[in-house]
Amino acid sequence: MKRFVSISTLLFAVTSATALLAQEPASGSVPASASATAGTVTVNFNAAVLQTAEAQRELGALQTKYAPRQSQIKSLNDEVVELQKQLQAAGDKLSDGERANREQTLSNKEKQLQRDADDFKADSQTDSQQVYQTVARKMYTFLQTYAQQHGYSMVIDRGSNEAPVVWYVAGNLDITDALVKAYNAQSSAAAPASAGKPGAARATPASPQKPQTAAPAPK
Repeated sequence: MKRFVSISTLLFAVTSATALLAQEPASGSVPASASATAGTVTVNFNAAVLQTAEAQRELGALQTKYAPRQSQIKSLNDEVVELQKQLQAAGDKLSDGERANREQTLSNKEKQLQRDADDFKADSQTDSQQVYQTVARKMYTFLQTYAQQHGYSMVIDRGSNEAPVVWYVAGNLDITDALVKAYNAQSSAAAPASAGKPGAARATPASPQKPQTAAPAPK
């Protein structure tokens, strides 16, 4: 049945959205050990942000947060599928009134499933984007200091393997992995000192925007 295919696709999209919340993207770079004397280096900024321990921790928390809603949507989908099978199996055995009642029940369930899936998608995307932006602002600030300390005159975002901005760069000029390690190290060192200062102000430079690579919308 056509409706069966659309609902199955819908559930797949919802499942994919949750999986993407905690997915760790590959930077696409070879082991990074950029030369200390390099004037220009590259970084996959998007991957660097999402590979930090901070981002992974927060995205993992979101996956846990949304797990109950994903389970509810799956249960509702299973219920819709079962109603479809029952209606199809009944064939001509049902009276016109009974068939109309069952079709109405099925339609209501399908609409509820669509609403729940749309809400799930919107909420999970908003929360995951907020996590990204929070860490990206910190990473951007840290990158300024890191570049100065290493004597870089320019840091270029190389993009990803799927959407490259720089078509070729020598492996020893990409600092993605080294940047992540340095960021994690300073974050761990700063955590005890900042624990007692929940109201401490934080610098908020212009935040880079994450490319629109969110999970596919339910159809």
